[in-house]
Formats: sequence, structure tokens, C-alpha cells
Amino acid sequence: MAIENAMMETQQVKTYAVCCTADLKIEAINQFLVEVHQREQEERLIPIFTVVHDLKTRLNGTTKELRSDDKILKSPFAGLDYPEVQRLLQQMVKDTGSKIDTKWFLVLDDESERTSSGVIVVVEGEYVRSVRVTYPTTSRDLAAASVAHPGIDEMIELANDKYSGILQD
Repeated sequence: MAIENAMMETQQVKTYAVCCTADLKIEAINQFLVEVHQREQEERLIPIFTVVHDLKTRLNGTTKELRSDDKILKSPFAGLDYPEVQRLLQQMVKDTGSKIDTKWFLVLDDESERTSSGVIVVVEGEYVRSVRVTYPTTSRDLAAASVAHPGIDEMIELANDKYSGILQD
């Protein structure tokens, strides 16, 4: 069965991809979205995440939820490392005309559901940096890191020094 990516109306010109590097339960992805959207509403932030569920669909807007009779998202990014995820994402954006940032993105992986966290990733040539962040603050933290306030290196240091590897509020 096909997956419907239910989008939200937004003023956001460019969004950030949510890429799954493992085949995850659709219910778990939707729970992530609920937690992020609740925090965005509380902090009056504009939604920024688009879940990339396949590589052929034009995605313009932010994801409200995934809908499907299927229980599992068979991710096109499953098993890939971050530079490979970026290459596929860049190709998808080129092929579909989607307005998604390809330098910064969020990864949901095989640890995400258990830890309620995602990984903020930036790939610039050989430069690859990542930091694990709790679900509710992923949107705010990625937006902040992408404009270097605080920078991702600061976030990595904080996560490792204070929070056992997962940045949290």
C-alpha cells in the first residue's frame, strides 16, 4: 500500500528532511511528529520537517503525519551512512523539485524509538557532524544549529559532557 505524506500549510520556504536509516514503524514516526509539533506550537515556531518516505514524490511543505495501512516505513535510506543519505536526498530534490535543504537534515534511526531522539546531521564535503537530540527539541535545535546559534560543535560538546550523548532541554 502507498504511504500518504499528509502535509501542513506553512509559510516556510525551505524545509528540512527527516530521513530514516532504518525501517521504522509508521506509528513511531507519527509519534515523533506529534512531539515535535506540540513543542513548535508551544514555542510559536514554524514547522520545518518533511519526512522523506520515498524518492519519487515531490515534497513541498511540512509533514503533519504519514498515513498508510502498512505498519512499517520501508525507508529508501535504510542502512546508509550520512554522506550516502545526503547524496540520495540531493538526487531526490533535483529529480522532484522538492524544496528541502540537503546540507542539514534529521535522521531517525534504529535507536530513535527507544531513546525518543533523532540525529541532527550536517554534511559539507568531507565535513560530517552529528548530534543526537530528544524529539521535542529537534526542530528548534536543528534550526539554531543551521545558523550557528549555537553551532553544532557546541551542541555535540554539550550533549557529550552533560547529557550522556543526547542533547535535551
